[in-house]
Amino acid sequence: MIQIVLLSGFLGAGKTTLMQRLLDTYKDHKIGVIINEFGEINIDAKLVSRDGIDIAELSNGSIFCACIKDKFVDGLIAMAKTDIEYLFIEASGLADPSNMGDIVSGIKKDTGDNLLIKGSICVADGVSFLELADVLPALERQVKHANAVIVNKMDLIDDETFKEISQKVAEINPAVKIYAATHCNVDIKNIVDHFAPAVAGSEETTNTYESRPTTFIVRGDEPVEKEKLIAFIESIADSSYRIKGFAKTIEEGTVEVSGVVNNLIITPWETEENTEIVVISSVGIKMLSLITANAEKILEGRFYI
Repeated sequence: MIQIVLLSGFLGAGKTTLMQRLLDTYKDHKIGVIINEFGEINIDAKLVSRDGIDIAELSNGSIFCACIKDKFVDGLIAMAKTDIEYLFIEASGLADPSNMGDIVSGIKKDTGDNLLIKGSICVADGVSFLELADVLPALERQVKHANAVIVNKMDLIDDETFKEISQKVAEINPAVKIYAATHCNVDIKNIVDHFAPAVAGSEETTNTYESRPTTFIVRGDEPVEKEKLIAFIESIADSSYRIKGFAKTIEEGTVEVSGVVNNLIITPWETEENTEIVVISSVGIKMLSLITANAEKILEGRFYI
């Protein structure tokens, strides 16, 4: 029977880093991967790509929402017919996994009852969790339906903040095990082998077509100065949930761009990629205006939507 491990967590919390650690830890096993993105292009699939591992990319919505749930079901059925041992699923940062149990249960005939939900790991962003937990229903549901919670970015918070996060997590899910980490550096096999029992039963998801955030893809055909790239991203950061992708710079070639709230990380990337930056926001028209105006003002129109 194929064991499913689901990764949830808000945008930029560190799910993709945790997925990379999972793939490294279980490299001697046969693995399947499903990566879910809200945007129409899948940046995370490029980040976790490995030889010999089948990766299914599901973009442009949450896998738990009716908008692309059929594609998710098709992916699960296809994976169930392979000889993999583990199926690792990375849900989008705004995904509400409350109906995961119902989805798997509802396709038993199609999968030959070959799928078992081993458990769910929620990655909590130590920097932004307390600010967002009470205002984003999906984030609370991610914790509620988790078997383990990893409080990530411990290097950026103090002990008191970790204590407050732990208390908040325990209020939502009293049975869940809580782990502290920086860059999701945890004993992931130990976590998977010792999942806390699930307390919350399957329920209707809060993900609907109407509640979907707006996504934009910023593209560019020529390299830009790194300083101007940073200035452009900072100019739109306050109105975004998440900014991620790749950009060509004059000084360093291709770089990976990762931003959440006001925390921006830019790192060199080993292969050449086209400039494609995904921006996820709840303020569609305002964000469109910000991107257009600042791309012209700061980058002389070299970035566009």
